[in-house]
Parts: sequence; structure tokens; C-alpha cells
Amino acid sequence: MANLIAGDIVNSPERGKLIQDYRGKMHLTQDELSLIMRLRRETISRIENGKVTPTLTFIHVFSGVMALIEAVKTSRSQGKSIEYPYFSRIGAELGVPQDRIASIIDLSIQSFDEKRRKAIRSLEV
Repeated sequence: MANLIAGDIVNSPERGKLIQDYRGKMHLTQDELSLIMRLRRETISRIENGKVTPTLTFIHVFSGVMALIEAVKTSRSQGKSIEYPYFSRIGAELGVPQDRIASIIDLSIQSFDEKRRKAIRSLEV
């Protein structure tokens, strides 16, 4: 998945918009992404608005983060337990900063659970 995301971004004439779309799909704020990527929020904003071209390093790490989030959410949706060592290895292979992996996993779980609660509430009404 990381390779698909990276390829999409590299080949897109609107890289910033695509990055913004992926960030939104994963329910990350610019602040959260900036902490993960070790960049200022303003830099994320400038990339998303097309004022700054993302570097290949940014695209590599970003696509790894998105793939890790998707892997955690998929596992959670299948009712599997979230094993941090397993996802830490996946994150490391994807080039995700080691000191950010646990917070990314936690953020993914919270996001999935919140979305699930909202869906259940909407069915109850």
C-alpha cells in the first residue's frame, strides 16, 4: 500500500491536494501529521496548498505512515488484537520514525473506535 500511495503522489499533478486527501481519509489533523513528520504545521499546509513541493523523503515517510494507519485500522476492523511489536516492525519496514510508531498506532485505534461509535449511534437513531 505504501508503494501505491507514494506512486500516486509522485505521479499526480496535484501532489498537495492528494496528500491532503490521504491525510483526511486517515482522520489526521495537520497538527498530528506535523508531529509525526517532524515538520511545522505551516509546512504541511504549504505542501497541501501546492506552495511547496514535497521531497521524496517526505513522500516515503508519509506513505509509510498512511500504510501503517490503514494496517492498524484493518486489523481493528477484523476484531484482531493490536500487537505493538508486530506493528512496530511493519512501521520500521515502511520507514516510519521509530519514536512515532506507538503514537501512530494509538491514534489509529482512537480514530477507528470513534468512527465505529458514530456509525453505531447513527443506526440507533
